[in-house]
This record gives sequence, structure tokens and C-alpha cells, in this order.
Amino acid sequence: MRLKDVHSDGKSPEKKNRGAGLIEVLISLLVITIGILGMAGVHSSSLQYNQSAYVQSQATFLATDMLDRIQANNSLARSGNSYQAGLNDLEYSQCIDSGYPDSCEAGSCSPQEMAAYDILQWKFQLTCQIPGSKGSITYQDSEGVRTYIIRLSFPDMGNRVPLSDVVLRGIL
Repeated sequence: MRLKDVHSDGKSPEKKNRGAGLIEVLISLLVITIGILGMAGVHSSSLQYNQSAYVQSQATFLATDMLDRIQANNSLARSGNSYQAGLNDLEYSQCIDSGYPDSCEAGSCSPQEMAAYDILQWKFQLTCQIPGSKGSITYQDSEGVRTYIIRLSFPDMGNRVPLSDVVLRGIL
């Protein structure tokens, strides 16, 4: 007659280990679930920071474009006051092709008309590329040097990564 292995608690090893595999599987699933949720959170944050960086890049490009336009109309930009616009001036409510300013594309414009055209195009591009953003152009004169300040402000992005204003200064 063969004796079965019996532990001190009176149970055989086969009965004692029943259900242990199921608990291990449940714990592993819990650990994997926590890991996946963590990865989803990191991915979401990554997308928000990526969007913020994209908007900042677009804003920098648009501010640089406006400064290039001002420098191209150098004679007026140094002495006139045509290259000025407030945050709430000349706003476009929507980005539609029929609203695109193109008055100076077909013919020749005076420097003053070109300045107005440049500002209208810039404001239109702001509306199309960064909806809700606002831009201003100001200048300061000191010691024979004119410094243009181009500022872009962004709307509140809710729970997303906050954006700071983009400010570009150019000396003529």
C-alpha cells in the first residue's frame, strides 16, 4: 500500500495549489492594465505637447513672414506709420477663399496700399492657420532706429498645454 504525501495541515499538495494559477493570471492582468493606462496617459500628453509645439512653430513662421513683408517695404516702414495693427483690428471671422485679400497681386500698389495689403493678408493667414489667434504690430523709435514688435496671442486651450504669446522684434 502506498501512502500519499500529506502536509502538516492535512491537505495533499494537489488540493492546496488549486486556484493559485487563476490568482496569478488576475494579478498579471492588473499589472498589464495599469501599464497600458500609463502608456495611454503618456501618449495623450505627448499629443498635446506636439500640438502646442506645432502652433508655436506656425506662429513663429507667421511673425517672421510679417517682419519680412515690413522689411520689403523698407522706405515706408522706416518713416511711415502704415505698419501698425492692434490685436482686435481687421479680424476675419472665418477662413474662406472668397475673403482672401488679393488687391495688390494683379497690379501695382503704392507703398501705403502694400502695407494695408500685407496686414490684411497676415491677419487672414492668422485666422486660417491658427484659429482664434490674434496679432498686433507696433513699433518704437529710438535714436534713429525703428524697432517693430510683432505679437501673436492665442486663445485659451482649455485643459491642453498653455501657449505663451510669440513676440518677434525686428530692427530697421
